[in-house]
Amino acid sequence: MDNNIDNMETNNNVTSNDKSDVTGISVEFETLLGEKDLVDFKLYHYYHSFSGIATVIFGLICFFICGVSFNNYNMAYTLMMAFFGLFFTIYTPIGIKTKVRRQMKASQSLSDPVKYTVTENKITLSQGDIHEELLWEEVYKLKATPKCVILYLSAVRANVIPFKCLGDKAESFVMIAEKKLSPFQIKMDKKKVIEKCRQEADRR
Repeated sequence: MDNNIDNMETNNNVTSNDKSDVTGISVEFETLLGEKDLVDFKLYHYYHSFSGIATVIFGLICFFICGVSFNNYNMAYTLMMAFFGLFFTIYTPIGIKTKVRRQMKASQSLSDPVKYTVTENKITLSQGDIHEELLWEEVYKLKATPKCVILYLSAVRANVIPFKCLGDKAESFVMIAEKKLSPFQIKMDKKKVIEKCRQEADRR
C-alpha cells in the first residue's frame, strides 16, 4: 500500500476496539476516505507549503494593484490584475477539487476501507487482501489538521486519518504514539485532538 500526497488512502467508517496484548495497548479502527476528506487535506497541505503561501500572497498583491490602478491606469491593466488575483486565489481550490474527483473515480483503493491495527511494535494496515506493516521507526511525524490526523512516512508520503474515524480511540492512539515517537515528531494539541475526535464521531 503506497500512500503519497497525490494518492492518499484513508477512510472514515469506525469499527474500533481497544485491547491488550503482550506488547501493551493495541488499537484497531477502520477508515474510509471520502472526497471531502481528501479535498480538505490537500487544501491544508497546499496552503501550508511555501508554494501555497506564495500563491495567496501574489493573489492578494494582484488585487491590491487592481484596486490602486482603478481609474488611474488603463482599464485593460486593471482587468488583467483582477484576472490574476482571481486565478491565484480561486483557481487552486477549484483545481484541487476537480483533481480529487477524478482521482476518486480512477482509484478503486480510495473507495475501499483501510483497517489500522496500532501497537507499540508496529502499525498494520489492511485493505482487502493487501497488508502492510509499518514500524514506528519509519514514521516521520504525526500531525493534526483541523479535521484529521496525518501519519507522515516522509515529507511527501502520508496516511490521512479523519477525526471521525478515530473517535474515542484517539486517546489510546496518541498514547502509543507518545511512547514511540520523539516530542518533536508529534505536532498536535493532544487534548484538542482527542476532544475533536469524540465530537466528530458523535455527529455521525
